[in-house]
Amino acid sequence: MIRSLTRDELSDEEVEFIIERIIEEADLDGDDRINYAEFEHVVSRSPDFIRTFHIRI
Repeated sequence: MIRSLTRDELSDEEVEFIIERIIEEADLDGDDRINYAEFEHVVSRSPDFIRTFHIRI
């Protein structure tokens, strides 16, 4: 998903760094995963995310 959001303009190292920071910020219980409640918590703190994030299904 990071690749599609950045149009492959980031190096592998930059993508890995972003993923690590996202998990660090969102993983409230420290299990190295983001569950639905943690995702909701992070999104609720980022109103711009709700307005701008879209997934094509």
